[in-house]
Amino acid sequence: MSYQLSKKTKEIISRKIGIPYEKLLEMDDEEIEAHIEKKIGKKITWPKGAKVDGLPIRTMESVDKRIDEIVKDVGDER
Repeated sequence: MSYQLSKKTKEIISRKIGIPYEKLLEMDDEEIEAHIEKKIGKKITWPKGAKVDGLPIRTMESVDKRIDEIVKDVGDER
């Protein structure tokens, strides 16, 4: 099943982000994020406690920190 955005929806997205829709399709996620952060003047963050499909959202930094804690705990047990 595929969906098509209407011309009006594409115009709204372009206006909100400040990039023509066709150019937006050519950009990768990091480029889009950098453009939006520059436009709003601050870093994009997830709200505290945000969830997707009932699971908490985790940043790579928080995952790396947790892995480091586990590795340290395992090393301390030896």
